[in-house]
Amino acid sequence: MKILYVITKSNWGGAQRHVFDLATAMKDKGHDVWVAIGGEGILKQKLESAGIYTFGIAKLGRDISLGKDTGSFKEIYTVIKNKKPDILHLHSPKAAGLGALAGRLAGVASIITTVHGWTFSEDRPFYQLMSIRFFSWLTILLSHTTIVLSEREYKQALHFPWVKDKIQLIPLGIKAPTFISIDGAKQALAKIIGMNPADFNKKTIIGTIAELHPNKGLPYLIEAMASVAVQQPNAIAVIVGDGQEKAALHMLIKERQLEKVVFLAGYLDHASEYLKAFNIFVMSSQKEGLPYVILEAGCASLPVVATAVGGIPEMVEDMKSGILIQSKNARELAHALSFMIEHPDERKKYGAALKERVTTKFSMDRMLWLIEGLYSVKK
Repeated sequence: MKILYVITKSNWGGAQRHVFDLATAMKDKGHDVWVAIGGEGILKQKLESAGIYTFGIAKLGRDISLGKDTGSFKEIYTVIKNKKPDILHLHSPKAAGLGALAGRLAGVASIITTVHGWTFSEDRPFYQLMSIRFFSWLTILLSHTTIVLSEREYKQALHFPWVKDKIQLIPLGIKAPTFISIDGAKQALAKIIGMNPADFNKKTIIGTIAELHPNKGLPYLIEAMASVAVQQPNAIAVIVGDGQEKAALHMLIKERQLEKVVFLAGYLDHASEYLKAFNIFVMSSQKEGLPYVILEAGCASLPVVATAVGGIPEMVEDMKSGILIQSKNARELAHALSFMIEHPDERKKYGAALKERVTTKFSMDRMLWLIEGLYSVKK
């Protein structure tokens, strides 16, 4: 088959990781694969290193701009007409909306959209949410199939009229990462954040890997650490990742005088390899789909404290394989982190339970089998 993937941004988040996994797996299975992508970021570099041809859609971006979006639509349409794919697989709202319309006009036989968390679940003004809901529905109608990653998103999709037969639930799948040893990961992270490795080894490390984006709720983690540091002076938080909120987070850390408690480690290639350096994994997101990084934390047998948003409750069972909290609640987050620090036996139990759940429920082979099955169905 000839498969064209389209995604809005070329950074390295969950959606981009998913596209990379699909594109490389389908190439290995003998299909012709291309990726159209906005920007010149890490995803583009990784795809090209894997021998996958990419098309740069120069003006494709998350923000709405009539002029840029019109130009992006024309570019996507041109790529579709030139490559004539059997499958057009779209990821992220902007690429999905423009791509589904372009695919219909170009007569693509199978247009598939994967939803990485409904955008109308974000904290936005009411008029924006209504507009986003309408265009989300329109994208579903234009697509032949829409894949959702969690039961929650599946139920949300069914609120739209005339779409029931178009929705498929296919959870993420993961192949266990290769981890750096605990000592090696700790030494590497200590060097990155500028701390003496001997001092770093004495700390309880609360860690996260996240794009520095408002959806990730990182200010709430920083505020929570202000309380945790008082009760647990040996605890520090390390945030791995880069993004648009970097300067604002730096400022908040400085304002709260947490320079020796919260550290921004920046972007790390193959960041999941360093997970063994953490004692506790935390996810403070306000909006999520089904995040890879929790699956990776599970593979590392880490206990998890996470917000009960999106598909996270389908991954982490509260007080069985981690602790779930409300989003945007720094006080509750601080309490959960302190509990984890004070109960090392519970941490070990939670980490083992999460690893078992990830291994049995979130298989890469199963995900690929289901998606390739969709590709093989004539629309």
